[in-house]
Amino acid sequence: MTQYKINYTPDDFACGACVTDANRIIIYVNSYFTNELQWQPEVLLGKHVDTVFTKSSKIFFQSYLIPTLLHEKKCEEMQLLIMDGKGERLPVTVNAHIGSDHCIYWSFFNASKRDLLYEELLKTRSVLEAQAEQLKQLAATDELTQLLNRREMKVRSTLMLEQAARSHQIVSLLMLDIDFFKIINDTYGHMKGDDILKELGAKLNSECRKTDLVARIGGEEFLIMLPDTNQENTLLFCQKLHALVATIKVENTPITISIGVSIADEKMSFAALYAQADKAVYQAKEQGRNRTEFFQAVK
Repeated sequence: MTQYKINYTPDDFACGACVTDANRIIIYVNSYFTNELQWQPEVLLGKHVDTVFTKSSKIFFQSYLIPTLLHEKKCEEMQLLIMDGKGERLPVTVNAHIGSDHCIYWSFFNASKRDLLYEELLKTRSVLEAQAEQLKQLAATDELTQLLNRREMKVRSTLMLEQAARSHQIVSLLMLDIDFFKIINDTYGHMKGDDILKELGAKLNSECRKTDLVARIGGEEFLIMLPDTNQENTLLFCQKLHALVATIKVENTPITISIGVSIADEKMSFAALYAQADKAVYQAKEQGRNRTEFFQAVK
């Protein structure tokens, strides 16, 4: 085994080494303070150790670091800011312990690269969170109309129905179907059909309250869920929708919609409410289209 002569000094270590007396007056600094921190020893010797700290770090030094050191006889990995000999701020990790001679032995490790890495990690996290939120929105949104898609509508509607059941509120579900949409597509092309869907989606979204749920669930079908809305107010809202949709025209001819409505005044699943609205919109179409029909249970 190779034998080495142990003849190392504090100047051989790649960190700042400092010794203070019991009153925290500096009595020794190694060459790191001169070579890396631009401090001349004569400037520091005889000064209080907090001379090198920034104003904010001095507060932390006095209120936390020193009480911890006096109580536990040591402190480890304290994150502070010091000033180098040129007045530049530098993040450091500070360790200290009280020796048997009652002197305090300090080590200062440059933490600037770690802080840069931490900042990069924070930036990366922000980017990833933004991307995750964007992906979440894409997964929940109908690409053409920017309304909720079928899957997201089901999730949010289920939560709304559960909340309504707990608070004993009425919830209305509207199913909207554009009348003769296939003829429009066949006659004027799918691009014109897409334009109609986008315009209708924008008008529905602007007409509804922030608490309402609006979705395109496929083709020319849309869903609207209205919380805390009774039958009378739902009918008034449907009448407004018919008038609103009539402002969308194809070759100066207004388009029309059929609306089927189901109302939940007690605990009810989304699937059951949806099935009722689907039957109601079918009834509206059977009775001539361009009208609203409420689901009526067969007695």
